[in-house]
Amino acid sequence: MVDLSKHIARAKQGLDRRNYDLVFEVVEQCVDVDPTQLDVHRILIDAAKRKFKEKGAPSFLGTMSMPAMTNDPQKQFVNAIKRIIKGFDPKHLVEAGLAASKCATTVKAMADVAIFYFEEQRASGLFHEKGLIALGTMYAERYRTTKVNDDLDRAIKCLREVERAMPNHPDVSTKIKNWEALRSIDNRGQAAGGDYRSQLAGDDKARRAEVMNRQIRTLEDAREVLVFLDADVAAAPDDKHVWLKKGDIHRRIGELEAAREAFHKAQALDSADFTITMRLGEIVIEEAKRAVQQLEAAKQDPAAAKKNLLQVEIAEYRKRTERQPTDMLHRYNLGLRLIQMHDIDGAAAEFQKSVSDPKLRRGSHRYLGYCFTKKNLLDLAQQQYTSYLALVDDDQSDEAKEVRYLRARVCDDLGKKAEAITDYERLVALDMAYKDAATRLNQVRQS
Repeated sequence: MVDLSKHIARAKQGLDRRNYDLVFEVVEQCVDVDPTQLDVHRILIDAAKRKFKEKGAPSFLGTMSMPAMTNDPQKQFVNAIKRIIKGFDPKHLVEAGLAASKCATTVKAMADVAIFYFEEQRASGLFHEKGLIALGTMYAERYRTTKVNDDLDRAIKCLREVERAMPNHPDVSTKIKNWEALRSIDNRGQAAGGDYRSQLAGDDKARRAEVMNRQIRTLEDAREVLVFLDADVAAAPDDKHVWLKKGDIHRRIGELEAAREAFHKAQALDSADFTITMRLGEIVIEEAKRAVQQLEAAKQDPAAAKKNLLQVEIAEYRKRTERQPTDMLHRYNLGLRLIQMHDIDGAAAEFQKSVSDPKLRRGSHRYLGYCFTKKNLLDLAQQQYTSYLALVDDDQSDEAKEVRYLRARVCDDLGKKAEAITDYERLVALDMAYKDAATRLNQVRQS
């Protein structure tokens, strides 16, 4: 652990003097260096709450920010911290907790940070289903390591809160039963001298609870779950949820034919459930992907198989947009495939709808810029690229540099030399070797 004692002392002084900007500046520095130190996060929340009480909520424009479109858990966590700094809001605490829990898969100490943020949101008194379930899961995972009964009690208590507010939740009751069974097993094991493995092997109900509550990491884990699911199917062949879960497990381990059979069984029980239809569509897509992979592995020409994959995906996403027209993710995915099929008009039509979704807005602007460029509507392309860049948190990312380069090219083609120079200069400042930006910059300056 990095020694941040001087920074923490400086942040505390800023807090005592109500110099919140200083506190936030120091906190950001500490999080970049070592995000695991809880004292840093306690100071951040204390400062954010005090600022909120003293100055009230910031303006709407002051709190506007887009979710970070990155798969890096560390960057997601840093961006969540920045949103808390912009304006205290309990939902931002949940975002920070979720990001920290992702980091905990590689940095165990981040689990305590995740729990801290989830508990802070919980203390606000505002019900948040996702936050409570995630908090309960974190406590349960910690219990598996520490075997401290209080952790499992806390986990169950979190899910009880969700159960009271949402009695028809599909998963919460099952998790509570599994965790209670786990607690019972462990308590009996401790009473028998601390070794309950032999008892667990002979207790079918206890074994089932342990297996079904386990995270599936290996093929052997999946096989154990399937044994119990096969028993469930035999006992309740008319339960579509059991068939769905069985299909999901088979699909996860690559047994596509068995997965298809299970999904067909579920669909026969409820033909109106579109979730099952989508699962079957995913099987068809996965088979088309395998055909491409097999040809590539055999060093044969995969062009026809790739074209077939695109056609299969387009047909599937069209079906989804027709059935669920308000789900913008379907439209976004359809637009991406239509671009690959060179259907620019069709792709633009989908992105013009998906741009209304905050989670997809940035990507939609990017691809709309591409579509308008292909149609030689350069003014509109420039507008879309500008809208994209206005939403970027990190303009040094590869995607941001690509869009800035494309905007520079568009401005150059439009004769907007000053704007093109500005973009090329920024690119060269970020990465001198980026494509031919330096060469183009000199050409525009000399023209």
